[in-house]
Amino acid sequence: MSDARRKVRAARAAAFTAAALALAKAVVGWRTHSLAVLAAAVDSLMDLFCSGLNAIYLRIAAEPPDDKHAFGHGKAEALSAVIQATVVAVGGVWLIGKSIERLLAPRPLADTPVAVGMMVLSSLVSALLTWFLRREAKATHSVALQADAFHYGTDLASNGVAACGLLLYQTLGWHWADPLATVVIAVLILRGVWGIYRDAADELLDRGLPRQVEDDVKAMIANLAPEVRGYRAFRSRRAGKVPFFEFRLLVDRGTSFERSHEIAEEAIQRIREKHGPDTQVMVDTDPV
Repeated sequence: MSDARRKVRAARAAAFTAAALALAKAVVGWRTHSLAVLAAAVDSLMDLFCSGLNAIYLRIAAEPPDDKHAFGHGKAEALSAVIQATVVAVGGVWLIGKSIERLLAPRPLADTPVAVGMMVLSSLVSALLTWFLRREAKATHSVALQADAFHYGTDLASNGVAACGLLLYQTLGWHWADPLATVVIAVLILRGVWGIYRDAADELLDRGLPRQVEDDVKAMIANLAPEVRGYRAFRSRRAGKVPFFEFRLLVDRGTSFERSHEIAEEAIQRIREKHGPDTQVMVDTDPV
């Protein structure tokens, strides 16, 4: 199975799971009047939106280069992550507003054991889905799936906080525990939004690949052939799964054109062997 199909399959699985969790939490939250459970339902609804968005943008990112997009569509994944983070941030702010409203006007809860059980079940499902998405994101180098995995990872925290609020209400009668738990959930959501924005911005702004990756490529260049005298104008970036490398290879002035070409091709082959066949490498040779 290709990486593109694997990404879309993972996004669809996440969307289906989010839909089921959102529906179950919404029903339980409405029945028990728990704002924390409803907050968890909103979180799952946002997950559903984000997973559905991923399924669309991952298809776009998998499209080959065309006349208008010579470098391909890989950055569509980062764009998807930015939209997701924005939606999640809006949801977090809304939850804080509803929590303040409930703190000012408390409302009794009902059937709290049912609500606690829902949170435990949701945590188990979210844990499995988070593991699955992280595995797929790592295997396919997908920032969109990484953002999706983060959403479900926060579900673990939000479900636990919601359960704690419900238990405090049930055992101690603290009416403020449920809305306070909702505030904590919202803060956790907003805290994670920054990480998504940061990772997506790195890709959209063409941040270089990790220092270790660049150092490995530079070391390979330095020992490529006896005629090589170094390199200059080294640059790297990533668009979706595809890494890009660009540099000028400095070769001895007495090296023939044909030999310079062979050395450049050898550099491209070695980099692709290390970083994948789709790696884009742009090399020029300069005599020194």
